[in-house]
Amino acid sequence: MDSLDMRLLRAMFPEQIFALTGIDPRSSVQELSRAAGASRVTVRRRLERWKTQGFWKGAVVFPNPDLLGCSLMMQSFTLDPGRNRDRLEKSLVEIFQPAFLFQTEHVYNPVFFSESPKVTVRRQGAFRAAGTGTANCPPIRVPFPPSTAEFGPRDWEIIRELRKAPGLDWSAVALAAGVTVRSLARRVGRLMSARALFFFPELDFRHSPGSVAWVGVLFKTGADTKRLEAELARRYPDLLPVENFFPFECLLPPSLRPSVGGSFPFFLPVPTASAGDQLRRDIGMMPGVAETLIGFPTQNISVPGPFDRKIEGVIARSGASA
Repeated sequence: MDSLDMRLLRAMFPEQIFALTGIDPRSSVQELSRAAGASRVTVRRRLERWKTQGFWKGAVVFPNPDLLGCSLMMQSFTLDPGRNRDRLEKSLVEIFQPAFLFQTEHVYNPVFFSESPKVTVRRQGAFRAAGTGTANCPPIRVPFPPSTAEFGPRDWEIIRELRKAPGLDWSAVALAAGVTVRSLARRVGRLMSARALFFFPELDFRHSPGSVAWVGVLFKTGADTKRLEAELARRYPDLLPVENFFPFECLLPPSLRPSVGGSFPFFLPVPTASAGDQLRRDIGMMPGVAETLIGFPTQNISVPGPFDRKIEGVIARSGASA
């Protein structure tokens, strides 16, 4: 991936950080081009290339988990040497029923619903019994900003239709939900402003326009993390910060964990694997850096089913038309 790819990805996220709370799908090409520092023609062509190559798979809508009466948890697993990748993925889906799956080479991070800690513990036990992967740390609750709005029956119907519509066809969604396009845009805008509605981008890095690395920089205890993050952003202006809700230090040997006081994950384009090795060495020489982890992401996707079942349950209870 080149500099424009990364600037364009940053421009899609409201806070220019790759976060589960996602993007604003209403952003126009003109707005993206202004934020990315490129012409509208260039941005439009680049977006089309992403879709043609299969890197950009679209955006998936989902409500704030609080409105569904549950939380989202994230678990990290490393594929055991010699284990079958297909078997691991099948076990993940069957046991955790993930709503999202973040995958980096041999590390899988399913994000799943959890109504209680006991449910999560049972799932972990079942996964260990399957013998396909090793848990890197206990499950982590994914933090979401509290919503300041509640959905009415019509809002839930709109959510359902948005999840059905390929490419977020606003006209088709409005027709199916029985509202005008203008009313649909107004409702979506209101719910997004209230942090009740999010749009998560699905990316398949196996079809990205170039090689991109996931970099996790672990800072020493007591280090000035803000200064180090600013220095990294200055050195590597094409980096895309990743939401920092997962304790990446858990991937280190226990003997090194006490020396880690913070982490800074981000995506960064790298031309070759050797360039990734040099990147690790360069960052490792910065004062205050304890360790640099580098992997190559394969996909960040939503998994059909879990959200849809909960949404249908809410619709049934609210008395909205099926």
